[in-house]
This record gives sequence, C-alpha cells and structure tokens, in this order.
Amino acid sequence: MDMAFFIVFDTCTHASYYGDVHQVLALPEGAVIRYEYKRRLFKADAARAVDDLALDPVRLPVSALLMYGEKRGFAHGSQDPETMLTRDDSVFVPTRSAYLVAVAVDKGPDPLEDVLYLHFQLRGFVNPDLPELGKLIEVLEISNSLPFGDRGTQYTWISLLPGSMAAKDKQLISDDQTVWPSVIDKFVLLPTQFKDDVFWRVRSLSEEKSGAPAHEVSLADRPTNARVHSDRWHRDYPLNESKRYSLMIQTYSPQAHGHNVPAGATVAMTSSDDDQGLLKLAADPLPIVPNQVDSKRFSISTDSALDTRFTGIHLETQVPDHTSKYPPGSMCSLTFSIRKQRWRIMLGILFTAAGTAVGGYIAGAKPDGRCSAILSVLALLLLGIGGWFLNQQFKLGK
Repeated sequence: MDMAFFIVFDTCTHASYYGDVHQVLALPEGAVIRYEYKRRLFKADAARAVDDLALDPVRLPVSALLMYGEKRGFAHGSQDPETMLTRDDSVFVPTRSAYLVAVAVDKGPDPLEDVLYLHFQLRGFVNPDLPELGKLIEVLEISNSLPFGDRGTQYTWISLLPGSMAAKDKQLISDDQTVWPSVIDKFVLLPTQFKDDVFWRVRSLSEEKSGAPAHEVSLADRPTNARVHSDRWHRDYPLNESKRYSLMIQTYSPQAHGHNVPAGATVAMTSSDDDQGLLKLAADPLPIVPNQVDSKRFSISTDSALDTRFTGIHLETQVPDHTSKYPPGSMCSLTFSIRKQRWRIMLGILFTAAGTAVGGYIAGAKPDGRCSAILSVLALLLLGIGGWFLNQQFKLGK
C-alpha cells in the first residue's frame, strides 16, 4: 500500500459546492481538480499525513478514492444532517479514483482552521457495487470517520484508508473509464439529489485534420508547478496556434431515468482567461442527445507573442428556463498551454533570410539580364514562402 491512501468525501449540501461532484464526474482522465478543506474536517492522522507530504513532497503522488455521501431523502435546500452518515440511513457512491499529486497548508489563527489544499489527478471510475466499498463504509462508520454528526468525535470528510482494509487497497484503485455509466446509475436510480440532473463527460481532446480527429492530445504538467507555493497545480492540454481541435463528449441517461433529458438541454462552451483572444469557439452549443458520443470543435488563433500562453474553456450544462440555484447538470473547466509551432518559425526565418541574401547578391553583383531575372524570381519565391510560414504564426496589426 502507498505511504498514505486518502478517502475523501463530497456531500454537496449547499448549492455553492454542488458542482464539485459534477466536475469530478465530467473531467477527462489525467485532469487535476483542487479540493480545500479546513483541518477540523480531517481525521487527525490524515491531517498529519498531509502535513508530512507538504514538508516532503517527493513522496507524492499517493492514491485517493473520492466518494459522495448523502442521507436518504436529502433534497436541494435541506438542512445539513445532524447525525453522521451511516450505512443504514445513507447513500454512498464512489465518484473517482485519483492520485493526490500536490498538497499545501495555509495556516489559520487556530490550527483547526488551517486550510489544507489537495490537488487530485483524476484516474478511472470504481465499480460502485464492489463488496470492498461496503466493507470500507462499515469500517469508517465503526471508527466515527464519516461526514456530519458530533463535531468532536465524528464530522470527518477526509480520512486514511483503515489499516484493516490495507489488503484491499488495489480493489479501490481504478483506471477503468468504462465504469462511468454505472456510477451515474447510482446517482440517478438510488435516488439522490442528483436524480434529475443531466450527465456527460469529456472523453478526450484531439487535433483535427481534414475535418476529422487526427490524433489525441495528452494532458501535461505545467512547468511552473514545482515552483508554486501552495494553492495551484495545473495540467494543461498543449495546443498549437493556427490549429483546429475537437472535444469528444459522452452523454449518458439511464433507461430507467423516469424521464427524458430536458428539451433544449445543451453543453455550452465559453472561454476563460483568454485576454489575447486566442480561442475561436463556435457560437452554437452542443445539443445533448442521451447515450451518445459527439464532438465540439474549436480552433486556436495567433498573435505576435513568442512565449507560451495559458488559457482555457468552461463547459456547462444549460437547460432552458432553469431557475434553480443548483446547476442542472455536468460541468468542468479545461486549461490549455498555447504555443507557436517553432519549426514553422525557423523555416520562415530561413526562407526569408535566403530570399534576402539572394536579393542582396542581385543588388551587389548586378548579374546580366537573364541571370538577374531568374535570381529575382528565386528571391521573391523564397521571401514569399518565408512570409507564408511566418504569417501562420504571427498576427500583425489588428
């Protein structure tokens, strides 16, 4: 077993946290999501493990299991439960297997008010019918390590995998992406407060060529991660200027859902932190058709900057006439590191330099008519090719 294996709960009893579960379920494999919890919500040994990892991050990553828990019958706007969640009166759903890849501690006026930042790199989905999950909840309940209840002895959202479960840790780790529909079934059919929501997820991002996905782009750690003090850890899709891309989005609605996806439901894509205007997004949202895989396209523009720029998009479910303060369905944010194609710049410079050199030779040597004409055509051709390469990488003027 890892040095530490964290069990982390969402409960989403307030609208402001409701989207957390939707993001965990919708983000692609390899994406990072940040959680922040006050120390008082940790089991003492789990908090100490975070402190140790903050001091010695070389021991990262470690495994984690993200879970959702809810009292049966809980509904939007209900008061927080007064008693701890238990097997007899609550619903538990595993939302994601993950790596804990970065941690930090922000000291508060009182140690219990310290804010502990946890950055999780998402993996696959855990079969919600695994017997080991039932055993895990049983052991956590016996040790008063579940959410809500008495604030002095229970009231735990983050704990370590109990020692008695150490031999079962491999069953609680998964890179399987195909289990996602089974997890959604639990949210919809048990039922939970999510039972009427719309569910989709981002499966992949690919570069397009000739109007079709050509090759998949993998998420990459941002180079500045190691220098970040505490509260941010990023994994970005590395994209090139002047290229087209498509997101593959999978939708799912259990057949026993009880009703169809709301009429007019869509996935809207908006840009975030795009001050340079590098993202060209389609104005029309993606219609949500249950149980299919569809694509949403976008392209990258260019500007005069040479350095890598960071921007991103936000995807969210939109339903006509939705008035609740609770989101109607899945959502997530993706970040991009946008760079120029260096080989194009180098070729542009080489061709331009060659064209300029030929032009200089003509001006200096003054060759005879036919030779001069041939060299002039060559110079213009080289300059034209160089300009074409550079024009693909730089936006001149407005």
